[in-house]
Amino acid sequence: MSASGEILSWSQFLIVYLTGTLAGFINVVGGGGSILTLPVLMWIGLPSSVANATNRIAILSESIAGAVGFSSKGIRPGRTVIPAIIFASTGSILGSLFVLSVQTERLNRVIAILLLLAAFITLFGPTKGKVGKGSLLSTAVIFLAVGFYGGFIQAGVGFLLMAAITFVFGFNLVITNATKIMTVLVYTSFSVIVFASRGMIDWIPGLVLSLGNMTGAFLAARLSVRKGVKFTRWILVIVVLINAIKYLLFD
Repeated sequence: MSASGEILSWSQFLIVYLTGTLAGFINVVGGGGSILTLPVLMWIGLPSSVANATNRIAILSESIAGAVGFSSKGIRPGRTVIPAIIFASTGSILGSLFVLSVQTERLNRVIAILLLLAAFITLFGPTKGKVGKGSLLSTAVIFLAVGFYGGFIQAGVGFLLMAAITFVFGFNLVITNATKIMTVLVYTSFSVIVFASRGMIDWIPGLVLSLGNMTGAFLAARLSVRKGVKFTRWILVIVVLINAIKYLLFD
């Protein structure tokens, strides 16, 4: 049953699951999966605020699956990323609390510009594990801001995180993806606590979506490691273009 009180059909459950699988895949290799999942959650009857909160269950689940997928291939972020994760988590808590007090407006064109900028930095930034350029202060400012956005709306935050990780740490795209997944896993845990404590999560469609997200995330994590940076770059370009077109041309 959805938040609107309507019983979901098997076809709706299937659509939610398949959408989650696709979203989980593209979230791991780039970002923007929530652009798919939020409309589907609203299509089955969830109010936008509930859909935004319920989507976090799927994000958390896919992050766990993605982290397991990377770890199974020996890809794990080092201790140097701990400060960034702490700052992102702090920002996420603030963003989650903030979104509960305001009505979210659709800033599609602004988000499209941010996505393209973040993707440009990621695609043409360091690719060989160079020493990052970010100081502790810049790390705090950048990850607090990205975490706040992630806690507020989540959609497209993967691109921003990848740009932030590339700038601060200089990792290649595979390590960047693994670091992104771990960061999202930690800060989304706090967002889920905030939204769940306010009764904003519709658990049944959220769990169905989570199963799909976990499937896609696990497959993407293993495939991106196996195929390497070149594969990830091509997927990233495709996802960026789809999201940019959606944000620029459609309300």
